Amino acid sequence: MIKRLKIIMGIAMIIVVAAIAVRMYTSGQYTMYIPSKHTTFRAEVTDHMSMLDRLDRLTIRKISSADPYNEEDEVTITDPNEIRDMLKLLKDVELKRVREFDVSERSPYYYEWRLTINKEGRFTDGFGLTFYNEHAVSIYSKYKTRDKLQDYEITNELNINEMERLFEKLKEEQT
Repeated sequence: MIKRLKIIMGIAMIIVVAAIAVRMYTSGQYTMYIPSKHTTFRAEVTDHMSMLDRLDRLTIRKISSADPYNEEDEVTITDPNEIRDMLKLLKDVELKRVREFDVSERSPYYYEWRLTINKEGRFTDGFGLTFYNEHAVSIYSKYKTRDKLQDYEITNELNINEMERLFEKLKEEQT
């Protein structure tokens, strides 16, 4: 009888501990210990900037899949307000980390963004973003010590046509 009671109490304890662990995992309380595959553009890029950081330069290249070494389709933005406006296009983009994505879905043109940030006047930090299509992006983060280049699947909408329109507008302004 006492042995049966101990077994029942042991099983009940295991169930309670498992229920608490599942609840803590699903609430996101311990996300720093258990990395998630889901993230946002804001978490990967803009959250790493402090109030004293200054947006230094954003270089946008439109790269043709047929001729990737053409340097003519490049625009450089140095005004911090214009850079913020460009980054606002991406603020609500949700990402899912993937090992690799299907490159056959690549559009005839893709965009490469190089963002340079002046970190509190001491050194520069940078990000490289490559938008292959509406569903695939690679992010290079200079601040990371390992896994600097990550591939992501875009899980919500990204308007590549709006990016194309703004790129053409900026290109006309610089000429």
